Order: sequence, then C-alpha cells, then structure tokens
Amino acid sequence: MAGALPGSWMGDDVAVRSDELDRLDRQIRGASRGPALAYAEVLERAIGVCDEDPGAAAYLDVLELHSELAETFDRLGRVEEALRHADVLVEHGYRCQPDPRCRRAEILTRHGRLAEAAQIWETVAEDTPEDVWVYNNAGLEYGAVGEHELALSWLTRALELAVRTGDPERLVGQLRELRAASLAELGREPDELQSAMPTRAGPGRLQWPNGLGSDAPADRELTLSGEPAGQVVVAVAWLPAAEYAAWPARWPDLVDSPLCHDEGGEPVSHAVYCRRMEGRLRAHRESGVTRLSVVAVRSAEISRWVADNAPEEPDPSQLRARYAADVARDPSRTIAWPPGRNDPCWCGSGRKYKRCCGVPGVQESPR
Repeated sequence: MAGALPGSWMGDDVAVRSDELDRLDRQIRGASRGPALAYAEVLERAIGVCDEDPGAAAYLDVLELHSELAETFDRLGRVEEALRHADVLVEHGYRCQPDPRCRRAEILTRHGRLAEAAQIWETVAEDTPEDVWVYNNAGLEYGAVGEHELALSWLTRALELAVRTGDPERLVGQLRELRAASLAELGREPDELQSAMPTRAGPGRLQWPNGLGSDAPADRELTLSGEPAGQVVVAVAWLPAAEYAAWPARWPDLVDSPLCHDEGGEPVSHAVYCRRMEGRLRAHRESGVTRLSVVAVRSAEISRWVADNAPEEPDPSQLRARYAADVARDPSRTIAWPPGRNDPCWCGSGRKYKRCCGVPGVQESPR
C-alpha cells in the first residue's frame, strides 16, 4: 500500500516521519489478517492520519483505505458506514473494475435492498454499455444472495457481450460457470449461449514455459487457433496448496527448482513459492507476453491426461508444461493472470490480489 515519499518531504524529520508511516502501514497489513472489527479500527485511525496530512494520504493511498473500510463495514453489517466509504470512492474518482458506483450496489444487494441496487447497476450499464465487468458484477452478486432470475438476466447480457467482443477480459469461463449455476437453480437446461465461442480471428502462438523448473525460456510453441494474430499466450504450470505439500514424492525433479528452495536448500512455504511464481509471471509480462494463464497441476487430473496424451514424455518438467499448454486451450480451466486488484488472488489464499501476491515488491526472485 505504501509508496514513495512525496518530494516535498525534505528535512531532518523525513526519516522519523517515514518510520511512523511505515509502522502504520505494517499495522494495517497485520490487522487485515485478524478480526474485522480490529481491522476497521486500524483503518479508521489511518484515514484520520491521512485527513490531517496530505503527505500521509499520498503515502498510504487513502482511497485504498476507504475501499478496504467499505468492505470491512459491509462484513460487519454496518451498512450505512460501508455505504459512506463507498461513496467517497465515487466522489474522488477511484479507479477500479467495475465502475466504483457498483460498490454501493454490491453492499445494498448483500443487505436486501435490491431495488436501490438495481437502479445503480442499470444506470452504470447505460453509461458504460460495453463494460462486461458491470454485468458480471451484478450477476455474481445477485446469484450470491439467491436471486437467480436476476442473476441470469445480467449474466446473459455479460456472456453475450463477451462472446460478441472476443472476450478481451477473459471472463467467458467464469460467466459460463455462474450462469450454469443459476440455470440449474431455476430448473432450466443449458441453452446455446452456454456453449457459444468468442469471436476471434487469426492464429496466435501458445508457449510452454517450464514454469516449475529451470529458468530457461520456453522451448516449445504451437499454433492455437482462435487467438488474435501475433498474440503470444503463455500458460504456466503451478502447484496449488493441496498439491504443494506432496511435491517431493510426486515431483522429485523439483529438488533443484529455485522456486521451491531457499539458498540453504530447504523447501520454502507455499506462500513463498507463490510469491516467486508471481515474480516469474511478471517477468513474462515484461518480456512482451500478451496473455498469461496459470494452470493448476493436480495429481489425479494430470495422471489421467498422461495416460491419454503423453505416455512417452520422459522429462517431468516438460510434461507439466505440455499439460499446462493443453489445459490452456479451455480458458474456463485456467486462472487468468493478473487478476483485478480487488479480485481474489490467483494463488488461492482467499485474500484480495492487491493484499497478497499483487502487493508491489512482494514477489521474490528465485536465485
């Protein structure tokens, strides 16, 4: 959350002031993992500091604090306070997906005020008719509270838009899943839209990086029909938490992986492994990759795939890479990277990306 100190902060008190804000920033991060009430108290205190000092507001990113407080009060059931902080985001031009006005609609929906929420979502949709995130947001929230008729209406609009525009936000897989759930709840059969494919033209390239092993660049690629011409798509194999604990037995070749060990040769935790993977993903993006996907490697699934597709592959690292590339043909089975800042982190921690692997500087570089 912290950023560089403003240039106007020059003088003997710079180090002291920086230390104070660093300490407050650490308190915010620590409280985010604890009880919601304690987290709200720390956030309110931080906002108070920002209100008194413009320099602190820039350093701590006061709008992010208001965003977190809106969600925390929402969880606590303190609706009016949550709405007040959500409105601050709109007033000060907070940038997020979907439009920040949707934050108020989310809170209202979760607390049964559906008519007020509907008016907001319709207004935002009229203002930004090509923003698929608005329709996705409304459909997801309505589905979460059991309003599946409303959810289906919004998800249908979202999926139609995603299919028509070529799914640039990579939401088709999620929209199909959400829509299928609402159709099932309503006792309806899947329709043609459920299997409609996004409209794209021209071939692209799909690279198979050795995401779990050495630092060598991808050594294979194939043509993936349906991708925009010239687009390079990288699918990276990754071990989710449930699989990571068993890697020494399942994937002994990883004993030499810089992602999985510290400098002393000891295995690192799954959280550290994910931070290192985040660093690798960012490196791919900086090298010019146009789209990245994370593919979870699970023992049962890859065993079935090996039996059907690659019994002759002797190199485990390339086997995982081939598996990731094959799975990536179906976007609904992959994790698009990077997620939105306010979306759940790709690593499965349950925390927001901006509070987890997406924190600036948090990723580690494997040796």
